[in-house]
Amino acid sequence: MPSPASTPTVSAGQGDTVTGMRQFLRPGWVVGHLLVVLAALVCLRLAWWQLERSEEIDGTVQNVGYALLWPAFGVSFIVMWIRFLGLERQRAEAEDAAHDAAVQDVLAEAESLTAGAAGPTEPGQADGTMVGGAESSVPAGAIGIVGDETEDEDDPELIAYNRALAALAERDRRAR
Repeated sequence: MPSPASTPTVSAGQGDTVTGMRQFLRPGWVVGHLLVVLAALVCLRLAWWQLERSEEIDGTVQNVGYALLWPAFGVSFIVMWIRFLGLERQRAEAEDAAHDAAVQDVLAEAESLTAGAAGPTEPGQADGTMVGGAESSVPAGAIGIVGDETEDEDDPELIAYNRALAALAERDRRAR
């Protein structure tokens, strides 16, 4: 299992196309795309109808005005939809950034709890002797290291959670 340091990361721009396509093809968005296209086509059809109406004997200049106005409505539907999609993408990016910042805060807090729970080591404990006498079953080298992290090296949230649990367990053990 590769270590987190050796795992390749996707730079900004590489994953944007895939993420954008996934969002573009979500069921709600597909329905929205279809409705916008349908609205634009209806507007074009109404413009054509008004243009034909203006050429009839009882047609007026007002019909010509509507023939010019309906395509503007169709374009406004498209522009508003594109703007909406851009705002949704910005919101999703802001949520992702907030989530990443929260994960980094949890990792930093877990590191500080782990470092604080380990405390100073006494001479002779580096060989794996028990800390705290007979009532403790935690080897000196195991403080701050929870289980076998090699299985979950790709999940920093799980690692941080396990470290935080180990730090809390150590703090609870010392309080007894």
